[in-house]
Amino acid sequence: MRVSPNDLLTEGAAIRLAGDNVIGCETDGASVLLGDAATVIIADPRDGLDVSGVWNGRRFHLYGPLVDDVGVRLVGHPPDSPEWSWTQRSDARPVHLLTRLPEGCVYLGVGKPGQAEYANGCLAYAALTIEPELPPELLDRVRPPAEPETLPNLDWLTHMTASPLEALTQFVEGWIPETYQDLGKFVAAPWDVPEPLAVFYRLARHRPALLGVQNRLRPPPAWRERHDGLIAFGDENQGGFTWLFDPSRPDPEVWIDQDGYELRREHQPMSGFLLQFALYEAMMNAPYKALRGDLAAEHVDTLTAALTPVPWAPWRWPNDSTHFYVAPGVIAKTTDQWHGNTSVWVGAVHRSVLRPLGQLGFPWTNFDG
Repeated sequence: MRVSPNDLLTEGAAIRLAGDNVIGCETDGASVLLGDAATVIIADPRDGLDVSGVWNGRRFHLYGPLVDDVGVRLVGHPPDSPEWSWTQRSDARPVHLLTRLPEGCVYLGVGKPGQAEYANGCLAYAALTIEPELPPELLDRVRPPAEPETLPNLDWLTHMTASPLEALTQFVEGWIPETYQDLGKFVAAPWDVPEPLAVFYRLARHRPALLGVQNRLRPPPAWRERHDGLIAFGDENQGGFTWLFDPSRPDPEVWIDQDGYELRREHQPMSGFLLQFALYEAMMNAPYKALRGDLAAEHVDTLTAALTPVPWAPWRWPNDSTHFYVAPGVIAKTTDQWHGNTSVWVGAVHRSVLRPLGQLGFPWTNFDG
């Protein structure tokens, strides 16, 4: 049976795409059916962070735990299996993706397995690339748009100049929810903790992600004093450099120590650096993203005109050109690239707030709106 995207099938016809000897399993948001001819995945038109189904026009997410046969079919044997090897490939049979609507099952296309995560020997998560990419009107049918109840506001911006620590506190409390995890009190003996770091670690106590998901700030017991008296307290994600500060100052300057180079000073003292660090990490850890690595100058102007600039000198990671822009529920950064274009990364707390950025007239490499 030949099918094309947007074709409407009965559920029985969708299951027959799998061929003979069909076995199935259910996961939150989707049914997975394995047959002699193909794998068929039928999702509900739901949208959630841990719910199986269409994520964006190019990606389909499948959450488990899933039975062994599904894992073997999609991504091969798990890494702890005696049959696993670096040369293994996923099963050659196609993966047909559909969404279950009141009028029937709408065919989306073929899913190409990509990322996968195993936990306790079971496939816990798989991401599939949808081919061809879903057009906007079909995407809205199978993943209906919704509006958020509330969004983090921009009140913290008004405190940046007079009270960076108040701005940091308001930003973190608005953007990063507390968890049940308790990191305990951060004790930094034999050093006194400068007030900006004391505030930051109090905020991080029930927010482990605040310490970093891309780069990382060390808990005080992991600080290390250098021969010049500066304290190493943070690390670039690939070990490219370390962040340092002078513990004798109330709001110390922050220095970058990169092997083979002289120390470089961050543009903001610790109180401002920590806000920039929190902005970057919250953006990187946001559930919804829009990305483009080579945006031309005129498109950068269009994008930044739609957002509010954070009015400070650049942050120095990944180079001395990273500027932040915000909107309610949105953090964006632009970074100059060597070839004259600009890298853009946008993180959002809800996919709806990305949708206006999808109407700016340029294509995104990844777009979750």
